[in-house]
Amino acid sequence: MMYWKLSLRNARRSFTTYLLYIVTMTILLGVMELSNCIAVVGNFADFQTISLPLLIVVIQIVLVEYIDTYIFRQRAKEFANNLLLGMQKKTLTGLFLVEILLIGCFCFLVGTTVSYGLFCIGTSLRGAYSYGLLYCQSVFDTFCCFCVIEIVCGVRLKIRMDKLQIRELMQEKGRSQQLNPNDTSTSWGIAFLCSFGCLIACVCGIVYLPQAYVIYPVAIVIIPLTISIIAFYQWIFRWLSAYRRKSAVSIYQQNRLYLTAAATYNFRTAAMVNAVFCMCFLFSACSFITGSFMLKPDLQLMEKTAQYWMGTAQLGICIVFTVIYFSILALQQVIEFHQNARHYQLLGWIGKSNRQLKMLIIQQIAIRLTMPMILALLIGLFCIPLLNDKINKLLPPSMHNALLHDAGVFFISILFFFIGYFYVVFTMSKVYIPKKKTR
Repeated sequence: MMYWKLSLRNARRSFTTYLLYIVTMTILLGVMELSNCIAVVGNFADFQTISLPLLIVVIQIVLVEYIDTYIFRQRAKEFANNLLLGMQKKTLTGLFLVEILLIGCFCFLVGTTVSYGLFCIGTSLRGAYSYGLLYCQSVFDTFCCFCVIEIVCGVRLKIRMDKLQIRELMQEKGRSQQLNPNDTSTSWGIAFLCSFGCLIACVCGIVYLPQAYVIYPVAIVIIPLTISIIAFYQWIFRWLSAYRRKSAVSIYQQNRLYLTAAATYNFRTAAMVNAVFCMCFLFSACSFITGSFMLKPDLQLMEKTAQYWMGTAQLGICIVFTVIYFSILALQQVIEFHQNARHYQLLGWIGKSNRQLKMLIIQQIAIRLTMPMILALLIGLFCIPLLNDKINKLLPPSMHNALLHDAGVFFISILFFFIGYFYVVFTMSKVYIPKKKTR
C-alpha cells in the first residue's frame, strides 16, 4: 500500500506528462473504434474491410510503444530512487504496468464512446441494422485490439525495465541512440534506390503490360513500396546523424545544429515512426481516390448500394489515416516541446530573441509535419501521371483525368489539415518561449 501511495503521488507530480499520454491514447483508441465501425458496416454491406483494423493495430503498436517509452523515460530517475529505497524491481515493474493499464482502460472508455457517437452522428444506417448491434460488435472488436496492443507493448516494456540497472535508470531520460561506426547510411541508400526502381518498374508493368499480365505486378507492388519507405527513412536519419558528427562548418549556421540534433536524438525510432506515418499518408491518399471513384455516378462497378457503402467506407478510412497522421505527429511535437522546455530557456539566456525562438519552433513544427510526406509525394509524382494514362483508357471520355483531379482535391484537403494542425501546435508551443522583453 505504501508503494502504491508513493506511485500515485509521483504520478500527480507528472500531471502534464500524463495528460499528454491520456490525450494520445484516447485519440488512438478513438480512431480504432472508428475503423471497427467502418469494418462492421462494411461486413453488413457484404464487403470485407477487416484488413483496416488489423493494419491500424500494427501502426498503433508502434505508436503506443513510442509513448510508453516516453513516459517511462520521464519517470526513470524516480524508479531508480524507489529501487534505492528498497523497492523490489518486480514490484516496481508491476506497479508501473498496472498504472499504464488503468490509464489505458480509462482512455478506452472515453475514446470508444466519443468515436462511436461521432460515427453515428455523421452517418446514416438506413435501417439495415440496429445501433445496438453496431455498438456491441465494434466495441468488442476494439477491446480485442486494445488487449493485443497492451499485451505486446507491456511485454516489451517489462523486458526493457528488467534489463536496466539503477545507474542506467538514472541516465535513461537523457540517453540518445548512438550510431554504430559500422552502420553506415550507404547500404540503406542503395537499398532504397533498388527498391524504388523496382516500384517504378511494377507501376510501369501495370500501365504498359497486356491486360492478362497486369495481375502479376499488382500482386507484388506492395513489397518494393514497403521496402523503399523503410529504407528511405533509415537512410535519411542515418545520414543526418553522420552529418551532425562530422562537425562541418555549415552545420553551425542558423538553426541547423539544433534542428539536426533534435531530429537524430533517437534516429532509429524516428526512422521507423516516419516510415509508419508515410504509409499512413499513402493509405489515406489511396482511400480518398478509391472512395471518390466509387461515389462517381457515371462509374458502375458493382451493385449500387454496395458501391455506395464501399465508397463511403473508403472515405472513412481516409479520414482515419489522416487523423492518425496529423494528430499523433502534432502530439509528438508537443511532447518534444514539453521535454525540451529548458532548452528554450537556455537559448534565450545566451542571446536568442523571442522572434528567433519562434522561428526555430516554426521550423521544428514544419519539419515534423512534412517529413513523412517527402517520400509519399515523390512516389505520387512518379506514379500518378503513369496511372492516369492507364485509367483514361478504361474510362469514358467524360471521366478522363479523374485521377489527377482527385489527387489535386486530396492535396488541397491535406493542405487545410496541415495549416490547422500547424496553428494549433504553434499556439500551444508559445508557453515554452521565455517571457522577456525584446530589444
